[in-house]
Amino acid sequence: MKIIYKGVFKNNEQLPVGDLPSGAVKFDEPDSIIALSVVASIFIIPAAILVGAVLMFSSWLHGGLAIEFDLLTIFIASLLALLTVVPHELLHAVCFGKDAEVEVYVAPKQMSAFVVSTHPVSKSRFIFLSLLPNIVFGWLPLVVWAFLPQQGFLMNVFFIFSISCILFGIGDYLNAFNAARQMPKGSMQQLSGFHSYWFMP
Repeated sequence: MKIIYKGVFKNNEQLPVGDLPSGAVKFDEPDSIIALSVVASIFIIPAAILVGAVLMFSSWLHGGLAIEFDLLTIFIASLLALLTVVPHELLHAVCFGKDAEVEVYVAPKQMSAFVVSTHPVSKSRFIFLSLLPNIVFGWLPLVVWAFLPQQGFLMNVFFIFSISCILFGIGDYLNAFNAARQMPKGSMQQLSGFHSYWFMP
């Protein structure tokens, strides 16, 4: 696998164009990062429901919740979550496979980063690579937090860190949802420009 840092993302013309096979179908998805962020924000609702379920379980397990918020806790947790941006994108990148060439971009205005590769991957692999960083940095820490004694500064930081990482990955949920809903069984996904396409091998 080859990872290439491409710098600041300014427009879609910067993105690599894939050699798409005949009959490739473009995903029904937003045409810009801003539009993508707006549409993806819908996934805050199911994410909040799942977080609520984890909180209810933790409350049942420990006989109540002991979460405290203050500026220092929020600042440290948010800073730690920001430090996961690079590892988050690297997890996406490695999932494309050893033969892939992956480009990394940063979008300061949207306070985000993203990776693209024109290397085709299977439907299940694309869903997995979309969700893996959110699972590793968001959902797994939250589940671990739910089982541990909650009192104390570090546990409050741990909780806010996990929630922040879950929210950072909202755009990835949209990619996984589109793949699950639009790609037929056995199909392949490939990026070209800003958009994803699917085709049958």
